[in-house]
Amino acid sequence: MLRMTVLMVAAAAALAPAATPRFDGPHAVLDGGVPIDVGYYGAPLMFNWDGDSAKDLVCGQFTAGMIRYYRNTGPDTAPEFNGYEFLRASGSTITLPSG
Repeated sequence: MLRMTVLMVAAAAALAPAATPRFDGPHAVLDGGVPIDVGYYGAPLMFNWDGDSAKDLVCGQFTAGMIRYYRNTGPDTAPEFNGYEFLRASGSTITLPSG
């Protein structure tokens, strides 16, 4: 009888609906311990820009039309950023139309 009860409990647990997802956040992305703020309508993208296997942060900014590059010095599971530079091409800062 005990074996049958254990099997029934195990079967009931297997058929139980999955736990309801719980969302936590939002969480600010930090740069040197300070939340990153690029102004209005930031357009972030995580991408391994420098080829070191860690995903960096590239973020367009609407107000000035420039693109910020934040190098990730930590692992992808806990990225660490410390400063940024604007992306450049042929020696000039890349700017895109805004507004």
